[in-house]
Amino acid sequence: MIRSFVLANMAVLALSAAAPAQAVGQFRWQQGQVLTYQVEHNTRATDIVGDSKSESKTKLNLTKRWQVLDTDAAGVATLQLSLLALRLEVGTPSGGILLFDSGNPDRSDPHLREDLEKFVGEPLAVLRIDTRGRVIEVKQTKQGSASKYEIEPPFVITLADEGLKAGQEWERAYKITLEPPQGTGDKYDAVQKYVCKSVSDNQATIAFSSTLKSMPESVLDRVPLLQLQPEGEVVFDLQRGRLQSAGLRIEKDLTGHQGTGSSYKFLSTYTEKYVESK
Repeated sequence: MIRSFVLANMAVLALSAAAPAQAVGQFRWQQGQVLTYQVEHNTRATDIVGDSKSESKTKLNLTKRWQVLDTDAAGVATLQLSLLALRLEVGTPSGGILLFDSGNPDRSDPHLREDLEKFVGEPLAVLRIDTRGRVIEVKQTKQGSASKYEIEPPFVITLADEGLKAGQEWERAYKITLEPPQGTGDKYDAVQKYVCKSVSDNQATIAFSSTLKSMPESVLDRVPLLQLQPEGEVVFDLQRGRLQSAGLRIEKDLTGHQGTGSSYKFLSTYTEKYVESK
């Protein structure tokens, strides 16, 4: 009888070992913790109307600093966002470049310096974020409206309710609000779909895409929505409970937004990578 009991337990252990492992996938916050990320974001928009063609380009480099101010018993943390560095290049119609560089303010365009230097070194937002990466509350924001954090989660994605395993799928339903000057507060239903591609070496690779459930009837009104539909991959550090890196891309085009023969194309690439705090 003892032998049968032992054999039965060995069988259970063997089946458990053969089952796909499910790793814990959640953000783990610690009071006083500092998370630093380097960001590069490039955009190019091409607008053709009749015989006229205009193109705009930007290159943005940021060093973002998140500090965990507090945590509660449910694992929800209060985080403060600030920028340690900001560099922006804006292409001009003549082919020149307007520059703002927080590391070299004297070399910066005076108008850009006036607009942007106030965002460096000062708290920009204070958010309450849960262990899935969802924003529970926007306590303060000095750049943009609170709705931006519903459109773009602070750490790029939100995680599944349960642990992560290869092949797992989940989604996030949300609303896109077009605030002035892009819109008048119009809201559009959207969904982000996620799939865990792999789990190995204490890291999960997660792919995602964004889709609008409804679009404006006017093609011209769809233009500002193009830049809000990213797709890409993120790497999540399972051991430390944090975003490790992200690579996003948007490539969208429209035809007929300003009459026959007109077209608009938007291209965006975005990378974000965790760096050790000094």
